[in-house]
Amino acid sequence: MHQPPLRPRPWVSLAGLAFLAIGRLQASEPGLTIVYEGRTTEFAGVELSRMAHQEVTAFDFHEKQGHVYSGVPVRDLLARAGVEFGEKLRGKGLRLAVLAHCRDNYDVVYAVAEFDEAFNSRAILLVDSQDGRPLPDGQGPLRVVVPGDKRSARWARMVTSLEVVSVGGGAAR
Repeated sequence: MHQPPLRPRPWVSLAGLAFLAIGRLQASEPGLTIVYEGRTTEFAGVELSRMAHQEVTAFDFHEKQGHVYSGVPVRDLLARAGVEFGEKLRGKGLRLAVLAHCRDNYDVVYAVAEFDEAFNSRAILLVDSQDGRPLPDGQGPLRVVVPGDKRSARWARMVTSLEVVSVGGGAAR
């Protein structure tokens, strides 16, 4: 008995194309790069979205309204890149600063101690959502939110990378 040749069903081909498209979107999602002591640690967008998130309600002074932000504590990201916290953060470690580089060239600096629970009771977050939705255009896809700041000028928008640098180092004055 002769069997007709197998033909792909249209829905099977469409499903295959959809999976390929999803894979490409996830691979091309913006992520974050952290540079510390000459080493680069990269976090893909999908990897960041899968990390443990915290929520914080904070007032955005530019928009004159409060929002619920969700994101990864910057401390967790810095620790994965090799920055030491807790009892190990002392001496020269207290001269470390984090430069948040943004796509719009609005770079912001933070002291590493600001991210340490031993020095600070607030969690500074790298957020990827606002009020349960992705960040609006012009703010995301990643934003540093600093709860408790009286002005939101240090809330870095469109963050692309964090660079840990040592400040000073000269003789004490």
